[in-house]
Amino acid sequence: MAVPDGVDRDSMMKQAQSIWTMLDEMAENNPQAYRKFIDKHMTEGKEYMKPAEPHMCVMTMVTSTKRRYFINFCSWNKIPEPKTPEDAIPVAGTRVLQDKDENGEFSYSGVAFNPKILEEFGIDCKNSSDRTALINLAIDYVHNQHKITLSRSFSILPSTTKFKGNILSLQKALQSQKQNEDDEFDEQLSELEKTFGLQGCGAKDSLMNKLANLSTEDNAKSNNTPNIQLPGLSKEKPAKQNLIQEMNSTNQKPSSKVKVPEYNMEEKFKEKNLEELILTIKLPGVNKVSECELDISEDDIDLTVEDLYHLNVSFPYLIDDSNASAKFNKNNSSLIIRLPVQT
Repeated sequence: MAVPDGVDRDSMMKQAQSIWTMLDEMAENNPQAYRKFIDKHMTEGKEYMKPAEPHMCVMTMVTSTKRRYFINFCSWNKIPEPKTPEDAIPVAGTRVLQDKDENGEFSYSGVAFNPKILEEFGIDCKNSSDRTALINLAIDYVHNQHKITLSRSFSILPSTTKFKGNILSLQKALQSQKQNEDDEFDEQLSELEKTFGLQGCGAKDSLMNKLANLSTEDNAKSNNTPNIQLPGLSKEKPAKQNLIQEMNSTNQKPSSKVKVPEYNMEEKFKEKNLEELILTIKLPGVNKVSECELDISEDDIDLTVEDLYHLNVSFPYLIDDSNASAKFNKNNSSLIIRLPVQT
């Protein structure tokens, strides 16, 4: 399982060891209660381990190109729910993907929320303004993550069409965000399992998910994860603080010294056809291009400046990465990257 933002891993492991010590004593002194406890958490664990499931799909368009864009809203148990109405709404998202249908090519991505959020504000929401607010949250999220401006005019696809694009690709993209963290953390938990005799992956994941939620509450005051200011949801209860919280990505560097640099992505056209993307990254404190470690693929770019910056950006279109070029401007410490779009 993934550890939420702001959670101290060492603290979680100490709490886990304490819980498993308690279970070890329960197994010895009250085997029936122990078995009931394990069976309950194995059942819950199976639900927790399910992949993200499509909930509804919204169609809008990229304002600069008029290209259709579909946002797939997914329900995922691995996304925690807000603890109070004032808390941020956790969300995880995928990179931008491409596909085509009988009407031509289109772009799409996925956003995953806790099932209870979608039950309250999703497709079956009784208050349409609440559903509209959630959709606008997702549109702002896409803009913040991918620097794509989407139209606020949208349509919700019929309930019989819960997703657009390849659902397996969406599920894989969401899962891959946390896979490295999952593998590392599960390795530590497996050692504890061997020590304390708690068997069953489902039980472990469900139990540790609850532990993670407890740890999130304990660490709330020291959580430095940035939140995105977005419109609130209009329920007849205390207003939310208009926040949406991005779940951790494996591409982000954990060091507090490393920052995400400012950047801007522009689209360059030739005779009304999109020719290339121009990505400008501001790197104050960097004096030469040799300090930058740059990795460009057809769908994203990863930049690292040791102990200073780290940036990972998904492209809205597939890039001809073999013909990409980068130039460093010493006058303003900016890296300018030209990214030809595949035709």
